[in-house]
Amino acid sequence: MNIQNVNDILNQKIASVRARLNEKLSILSQINSGSTEFDNALSEATEKVESEAPVIDPELVEGRKPRAYKTSKTKYPLVSGSYESVYPRLSQAQIQELMPRIEAAINKYSQQYGVDPKLVRAVMKQESGFQPFALSTSGAMGLMQLMPGTAAGLGVTDPYNIEENIRGGVQYLSYQLKAFNNVELALAAYNAGPNAVRKYGGIPPYAQTQDYVKKVMNYFEIYQSMGDNQ
Repeated sequence: MNIQNVNDILNQKIASVRARLNEKLSILSQINSGSTEFDNALSEATEKVESEAPVIDPELVEGRKPRAYKTSKTKYPLVSGSYESVYPRLSQAQIQELMPRIEAAINKYSQQYGVDPKLVRAVMKQESGFQPFALSTSGAMGLMQLMPGTAAGLGVTDPYNIEENIRGGVQYLSYQLKAFNNVELALAAYNAGPNAVRKYGGIPPYAQTQDYVKKVMNYFEIYQSMGDNQ
C-alpha cells in the first residue's frame, strides 16, 4: 500500500467521523446551549466520536520510514480500525540483500525438521513474497505468515524476526507433512488448518485453499526444476 492509499483511508475515516459528529450535533441543537444538560451531552458525543477515529502511525502517513522498519519489536498492524493491513514493504533490492540470511535460515531449519527446502521456499513465496514484515488482514505475520496462536504454540516470541519466523513455519509445516504424509494435504492443512483437512477427508472445498495449494505446488515444481541454481 502506498502513502496515497493510506491518506485515502485517513480521509475516509475523517469524513465518517465528521458525519457522525454532525448527526449528534443536529440532535443536540434542540437542547438549550446554555444548559448543563447540553454541555454534558456534547462532551459525551465528542468522546464517542473520537474513540471511533482510526489510529494511524504519523510517520507512515507523512512518508517517513516507520521506526518498525528498523526493529521487529514494534507490533503491527500500524493502522487500527481499517479493513486493510498496512506494513513496511521492502523493495526487491532490499529483499535481495536479505536473501542470504533468509536462505541460511531455510536451509538450517529444513535440515533440522526434515523438510525439503524447496518446498519451504515455495510456501514462503506464496505466503509473503519474501516480505519479512508481511501482515495479513486475518493477523498472520512474517515470512511464513504465522497466526498469533500458532506462533505462540511454536515458541515464536518475535514473528517478525527472520530466523524465528522461518523456524516456526518450517516446524509447523513438518507437523502437517508427518500428519498427512502427503504434500498437497500438508499444504492445505498449513493454509486452512489440519481439522478442516480431516473434516473433508482431503483438500477443503474452499476456493482460497484450493488456489493456495495449486500455486505453492507450481512454485515447488519451478524450484525443483532449477535445482540448486536459485
